[in-house]
Amino acid sequence: MNEIIMTELPPPQNGIGGCWSNGYPVHKGYSEASLNYATVYANEHNIIPDQAILKRDWKQLCDLLNQLGFTVHILPFPDELNQPDGMYHDAVFLRDAGMMVGGYWFQGNFSARGREIEAEVYAKIIPNQFGKERMMLPEDAYLEFGEVFYLVTEEGSYYFGGLSRSNRVAHEFVLDIIQPDHAVLIQSQGYHLDTVFTPLVDPENYLVGVMVNPKMIRKESLASLESLEVAVIPVESIDSSGEGTSLGNYAINTLVAPGILVNCCPFQTPGVEEQLLKFGIARYSTSLEYFKYAGGSVHCLTNEIYP
Repeated sequence: MNEIIMTELPPPQNGIGGCWSNGYPVHKGYSEASLNYATVYANEHNIIPDQAILKRDWKQLCDLLNQLGFTVHILPFPDELNQPDGMYHDAVFLRDAGMMVGGYWFQGNFSARGREIEAEVYAKIIPNQFGKERMMLPEDAYLEFGEVFYLVTEEGSYYFGGLSRSNRVAHEFVLDIIQPDHAVLIQSQGYHLDTVFTPLVDPENYLVGVMVNPKMIRKESLASLESLEVAVIPVESIDSSGEGTSLGNYAINTLVAPGILVNCCPFQTPGVEEQLLKFGIARYSTSLEYFKYAGGSVHCLTNEIYP
């Protein structure tokens, strides 16, 4: 079963009340379409997380992953990201900062410039702790790893890369090194790819489908996914990042393993739960109430160690 890296929640200190205790910072990447609407919603509705619920939900996710057989490595939240003059609490979404494949830690380069320090801080910690070579992207390359799903299956490896807050230069740099058997770059709207897309893997470790919010992915990208000859399952906006002024539940933001899908709640789109059962995929959910207002959920909080 997969090895997972997570980080602890930022502790209260120096007058800081805990994670997002002063509210949710609003970020966007290099395009207007890459705005994280969840944080806009949180600010418009004056949402401040209840720290007790935040801690409860984070712990329950850790407990669930351990129960499912994942090996979970939990890092202390870096002090550099928990200071009064710069609280980068989105760094609990460790997924975004980099990706570990083989002997490498690929350091992210945030197009959301307010978050770029996160990649730098974790790159000082993770490669040394896990004995990996730090790989830095070219100067003109942007890649936030919430834009990436990487799978090693019985039919080879798959790389799905988003082009919302990331660009082709960055993906091509990573692809040239890891050489996956299949690669699909996907143009999506909004925040990261993992808010509108997830792959599905059956218990025998075959890619059997992809789940998408078709309203948030360009037609040519949908065609590329269909060319994989697996099921393309549409979900309604409620199960992704939302639509218009309505915030979604982020059910599509998942951790994927053979025969397992871990997310924050059941899917509301009719027929989706039945399709998962047909594939033999067991869905396990645990509430992450206040994380969605930062635009993330299970996939964002976890970061696999890929062989």
